[in-house]
Amino acid sequence: MSASDRSRRGTQSRPAGAGQRSAAAIASGMRSLSTAQKIGIGLLVLFLVSVLAIPLRTFAQQQADVAATQDNIARMEQRIKQLEDEKELYSNPAYVKEQARLRLGLVEPGETPFRILDPAVGEQPVTQPEEIPQHQAKKWYETLWDSISIPPEPEETRPNPGRDQATRPESLPTVPES
Repeated sequence: MSASDRSRRGTQSRPAGAGQRSAAAIASGMRSLSTAQKIGIGLLVLFLVSVLAIPLRTFAQQQADVAATQDNIARMEQRIKQLEDEKELYSNPAYVKEQARLRLGLVEPGETPFRILDPAVGEQPVTQPEEIPQHQAKKWYETLWDSISIPPEPEETRPNPGRDQATRPESLPTVPES
């Protein structure tokens, strides 16, 4: 008779209620234990749980650290790709010339540079000291408190389509290549 036949025969000869009997045997065995033995078993179970809890918590923390590190690596790789693309862009001489014109205002020899000034930029209302009557002047601490407690009025911005058109990239001058 082979080992598989014996194991098959052993499972077939076991009665259907064997699992229920073993639970009943454990329950009757627990009743026969003394109070000191029950306390000892309880302390042993608590010790085992505490011994297993620390490594499990450490494992979970390490898994979270690994996930955070992988996210950081992915972000860094994406940033490296962006920087390599920018490096490739700056290796193009036409782009470098265009950026020198835009950012630094450089011009080619023989060109006449000019700049269009917007009169609305830098315009601030001028208040004369005689406009404020002396009887309405506040003390310094009242002025300070008002500057903190009263929100400022929003500045009125006027649309300037000429400035928007002049600063679009397609309308800026470019350097022709020789």
